[in-house]
Amino acid sequence: MGYNAKVTSKGQITLPAEMRRSLNLQEGDRITFAKGEDGRFYVEAKTDSLGALRGIVKAAKVKPGDIESWIEEARGRGAGRLGARKAARKSR
Repeated sequence: MGYNAKVTSKGQITLPAEMRRSLNLQEGDRITFAKGEDGRFYVEAKTDSLGALRGIVKAAKVKPGDIESWIEEARGRGAGRLGARKAARKSR
């Protein structure tokens, strides 16, 4: 199935409603036009807005201090990986 759009004098197009629904596009979302090896252009939706993530994860019960402890835990894991990489480079 194909869709038609008219190009304005400013080079803008309006995507048909059915196409927007199929791509799950909302106001403010971005799309990418990519040229394939066959010379055709493809459209990819870039819906990485925070609004698109709403409702994906159930609300967590966070207690005071939880976030700080998670940050410290993540920093500790990162430092361990960084230290292992430095040690591997030195042993070469």
